[in-house]
Amino acid sequence: MNFELLAEEALAIESGGIAAAQWSWQAHAAHLRRGVVKPEDLTGRRNDFMIRHAMELQGVELKEVLDDPKKARGSARALPCATREIDRACLRLTPVDSSVLPAFSAAVTLRFRLLAPLLTRDDDPFYLFDNPVRKDHVYGVPFLAAASLKGLAADAFQRGFPHERPWKALGKDDQLRTMHYRQDSAAAKRLFGIASDDPAQLASEAGRLHFSPLWFSHVQYLVMNPTRTDGSGIGTQPIQFEAVAPMTEKGKPVQAEINFFYFNPAGAKDSDEATARADLACFVGALAAWWPALGLGAKRLAGYGAIAPLAATCRATGYPDMPQALEFSGAESWRQLAERIAKGKA
Repeated sequence: MNFELLAEEALAIESGGIAAAQWSWQAHAAHLRRGVVKPEDLTGRRNDFMIRHAMELQGVELKEVLDDPKKARGSARALPCATREIDRACLRLTPVDSSVLPAFSAAVTLRFRLLAPLLTRDDDPFYLFDNPVRKDHVYGVPFLAAASLKGLAADAFQRGFPHERPWKALGKDDQLRTMHYRQDSAAAKRLFGIASDDPAQLASEAGRLHFSPLWFSHVQYLVMNPTRTDGSGIGTQPIQFEAVAPMTEKGKPVQAEINFFYFNPAGAKDSDEATARADLACFVGALAAWWPALGLGAKRLAGYGAIAPLAATCRATGYPDMPQALEFSGAESWRQLAERIAKGKA
């Protein structure tokens, strides 16, 4: 956001002048929030933003739609974010150098294509929309946090390697069930660790997996009509969501990559080659099976955040059969990487 522009009322977007055209869509969204004192005012500002920036108007002039928003019709637009600044700040670094890690550690990159809008939730209390996508607060670039990725990865692993007892039988809530699952599954405990609020009964333990944030490049807006609980129809007040867009403003598919590394603690219990190889292969295999089926982010079961694998790369250290990086491409690349790690040299 350009604070110099926001400081001058004469440069407001409503003026439509040359200076206003210099604003990014994010600066417009921030500016439109100014002066809102009633909910109906905010609704009008949202409609104005959607019409000006987030819709491809079809057969209707901008001025005509601004005078009567009910005439607005068109498809959602993809709005680009300032990824160049993120790169200049070195926030999207390449994966960790596996050569500096202990033996039988590995750095993995999983590349994919986003097929549907991805939903996350930001904690910004001063935003134009009630459901903003999570963005870096300095550069405004959308991302999925490393902790969120680890949680989604743990869910995939639990689905791929379930407990012998039903999930709900492991405890009264998900936190207790997760603790019991990892207590009983040595592989899950090694991969994800375990956190306990009661060190007298169970000591916390860090996992061997470490994720980087997942960065994206474009945002779009969704309008949903809420369903009434009595099943009589849909609500009258639309709910607007900000989402990660699966297409660029030029109509090209959005691609992204997940980076993580497996840190094998040399000399610790269960740090031999066979254990590390099995842990990594099982984990990548679980992601290959479940993430393309379930997607990433929120509301996955409704179809949001769907992905398709594109490529997989693994740089390991200490494995005699993997002196160089393993690289696979295509829809089956993630699964192929898991099988290659598990079987060793073909």
